[in-house]
Amino acid sequence: MFTLALLLSSLFLGTDSLTAEELALFKPRIEGFVDPNTGGESVVYAWDNGDGSQSVYTNGIPSHETGTYPEPEGGNQGTISEVHVTMTFNTEPVMRKEPMRCAPLEYIAIATSGTPVDSWFPAEQGCMDVAEFEDLDMCGAHPSPNGLYHYHFYSPCVQMPVCGEPSPLYGVAIDGIPIYGPFSEDGVQLTNEDLDECGGRYDKDGRYKYHVTKDALYYMTCFMGEFRSDLGKEIDDFYCSCPYDDRMYDRSSRGFQKTTICEASDVGSEPLNCTDKEYLAELDYDIGYKWERQPREMELAGCCPPGEDCGTSCEDNELCEFETRTVNFMTRVSTSDEDSSEGSDSDDSDSEDGDQDQMDGDQDRNGGRDGGRDGGRDGNRRPRSV
Repeated sequence: MFTLALLLSSLFLGTDSLTAEELALFKPRIEGFVDPNTGGESVVYAWDNGDGSQSVYTNGIPSHETGTYPEPEGGNQGTISEVHVTMTFNTEPVMRKEPMRCAPLEYIAIATSGTPVDSWFPAEQGCMDVAEFEDLDMCGAHPSPNGLYHYHFYSPCVQMPVCGEPSPLYGVAIDGIPIYGPFSEDGVQLTNEDLDECGGRYDKDGRYKYHVTKDALYYMTCFMGEFRSDLGKEIDDFYCSCPYDDRMYDRSSRGFQKTTICEASDVGSEPLNCTDKEYLAELDYDIGYKWERQPREMELAGCCPPGEDCGTSCEDNELCEFETRTVNFMTRVSTSDEDSSEGSDSDDSDSEDGDQDQMDGDQDRNGGRDGGRDGGRDGNRRPRSV
């Protein structure tokens, strides 16, 4: 019933283009910030092409504080580099009749800070929780093997939410649909359970938008809009992996060939022709896990009290307020007859939480070479202790 309602709503409702004011929000988070990893400054901006498309450019250099890379004592030995990304999308997003359920490799969005966003599974067998597996900094990010610094889940470094007020624009997805922070237009903090299967919702004005939430599944898990052929991503980035298939990450078997599921047109404005529905219908593979919602008490995203100057981030910020709430957290559970923890350990020994890993997000699947770890509405907000 829920899926039917989602499909019907997509036929009659839609979403608006990014306004001129929203395009102007794509700028360095901290003006003049010099990234100590590269010694350079971030360049990010967005524009309307005047031909039915809009674009975002970033040079990939972080515009806020990050971890130190390579990490001085083991962990992620990658380096942050200048990596140029230009992403083009429809000015008026074209809504799909059915969601695209296979999220592509590497970035799936660009945040207003200029940092790309990757999805919610690491390039590892078992499709474990990236928050438990990867080594992420205070902004929920790290560099990929090619040096591109990127977020994996909600980052407190992108914006400063004001308690009780709507979240401003957080970024834009590869299908051109805007992404907002975790606070609704009523100023209430959303969790993943408040959203549809793709991580989006229609607001009171009938505008479809994605939201990033503090709990899994964090960002988009599927896409409600069409991708342009001149999007800017490699066509080989589009294939089906987690949570449906993880065989391409089995390093002991090099015979498996992943299948590209999209084709581009020579006309840039034409949508990619993707066959994820057919691929999934024919997929004969038991990944060995299912995902179900389980109660979990957690601290939600911080926000700044109205009238306070909380700086640029709520990370370790005693001025910010944090709500603790019991949420129905999407959790990975083994479907084997073995003990769930044993089942998980057999697939990913690096995941300490075993088969209870969160269904989280890192489609930074760069051939499995990415490494590292991050770290009801009746909850109470509290000042964060440091």
